[in-house]
This record gives sequence, structure tokens and C-alpha cells, in this order.
Amino acid sequence: MKKIDKKNKICIYLDQFIVSNLVEENNDLWKEIRKLLEICHINNFIYCPLSHQHFFETAKKELNNAVIHDEYFRKLSDNYFFKDELFLTTQLISSLIRHNKFTVKTFLHNHDLKKFEDFYSHINQVNQVFNESINFRISRQNEIRRVLNNKNIEPKIEEKLFNIIKKNEVNLFIDRLEEYIKLKRIFIRPDNYGKHDFPNWIDQILYQLTYKHSFKENQFKILLDELKRNGFERIPTLNIRFSIGAYLTIKGKQENISDHIDIMRITNGLITSDIFFTDKRRKFEIKELNLDKLYNAKVLSGKESDLLEFREILNNLLK
Repeated sequence: MKKIDKKNKICIYLDQFIVSNLVEENNDLWKEIRKLLEICHINNFIYCPLSHQHFFETAKKELNNAVIHDEYFRKLSDNYFFKDELFLTTQLISSLIRHNKFTVKTFLHNHDLKKFEDFYSHINQVNQVFNESINFRISRQNEIRRVLNNKNIEPKIEEKLFNIIKKNEVNLFIDRLEEYIKLKRIFIRPDNYGKHDFPNWIDQILYQLTYKHSFKENQFKILLDELKRNGFERIPTLNIRFSIGAYLTIKGKQENISDHIDIMRITNGLITSDIFFTDKRRKFEIKELNLDKLYNAKVLSGKESDLLEFREILNNLLK
């Protein structure tokens, strides 16, 4: 990973739009980019890890088409796979508290995967539950954003609201962590998503830190102090997620399932990737929040101007 190890390859995050166009080669520019990307990969200049979101979105395609897209993407991945948000977040917290250096293993798994057709039907079952649950949550969230939507709000007030919203999320974590330290036991609460219940996100993190990362009371007290001093600023996944969430709230932006998946992609992939592809709207939001600069990522979309810039980057790697 070039961002972490200067001797390693450039890590490129490809979203669904980019992969589909690379596979389908819709015009000469896409054909050229595909050829350059493959040459750069063969020459060990780049790699493009897979993500959970790739499987969710690819499974919506007809099976044969889904397999074609998946097989192409896997060839560029070197069998690397972005850790999901829970495992990445707890790894980042553990590294922060224990002062461990980041490595490729901090962010990515590396192992062989089953063939896509072997879990295609299961992924679609998961997709159904996911869609029902997220639709329930974001419908309530969108109602709140409609009420709060005020296009005439002053920038100073926006900034205050932004910080208040983020601080509220930090305080929820602090309250739960203080309770855990005091009671010395963890109870994973269910959060309701309409027809389905899911484990509370804070409780999941505390559980993983306890049983996977062997955190004891001392480590949790250090984490508590960290949260009180810095909030989520030094925990990238949480900082990204709640920065984007606060931004969308104060801007009164409505959210759908695709938006939610985009945010999942950014939360996991931005900090790891040297080049990060997303859509035009998400690119604008990332830049508005200066997250690209904070996490040293080149953010591109599928716009022609961005694709031409990407082509130039790939050409320069081959010089």
C-alpha cells in the first residue's frame, strides 16, 4: 500500500459504476483505461481490493452477468478484501490505544474467496433484509432532515450544528463506555430496524475490543480519555461516518439505500486507498469536508474529466 509502505503498490478503490464500465467497455476511453489498468496490475504497480459492498451490489445483477463482473474485479484485487466497518474500527482503536503501527493487515484481509455463484442466492437474501432495514431507518432519518432543512442557514450556525451533531454521537459512546467500565459486563442491546433487530453499533465495538483485541479495564480507560479529549478525530472510520452524517443532516439531504451503501464504501475505503472512486455527489461532499486531504486520498468520479486524469495517472506509472 503506497500510502503506508512506499515500496508497495498503489491501492485503488473501484466503485460499482467504474467496474461495470470497465467490464462493458462502453466507449474508447473505457477501453483504454481498462487496458492501462490491467498493464499496471500485471507490472505490480496497482491493486484494487474487493469490498462487501461490491458483493451486495453485484448480486443484484443476473447471475451470469454478476459472475463476469466479479471475476474481472477479482483479477485486479490480488485476493485483498477491505475489512468491514466493525472489524476495521476495532483494529484502528486497538492500534491507537496500543501505539501500534499501521500495516496492510490493519486495513485488509488477504485470502481466497468462494466462487460468486456459490453464495449468490445467500447474498440476495441478505440484500432483502438489508434493504428492508435500511429503508426503515432512513425514512425516519429523512423526515427529521426535512424538518431541519433550511437553505438560508448561516455558515457559522451550520458549523456549530455540525459539531453538536458529531459531539452527540461521541457522548453516546462515552456514556456506554463509562457504564461498561463501571459494571464490568457488556450487554449487547438490540436496535430496531422495523421488521428486524440488529446489535447496537457501540456494543459491538466494545464486545470486539474485549474478546478479539483483549482489552482490559486499563485500555478502556485510555480509550475513554481519548474520546473525551479528541472525540472521533483519531478514529478514522467513525470520524468519516459521523462527519458525513452530520453534513447531510445540516444540509437537509435526503438519503436512499444507494446513498447508504456509498457512505459505507467511503467509511471503509477512503483511509486505505491512494485513489478512491465514488460518484460526483459523494466526491463533492468528501472535498467539502476536506476528508480527501485529511486521509491523503485522490478522490475521483466517473466524470470524463476525472477519467482523463485517471488515464494520465496510469500512463505515468508506466513511464
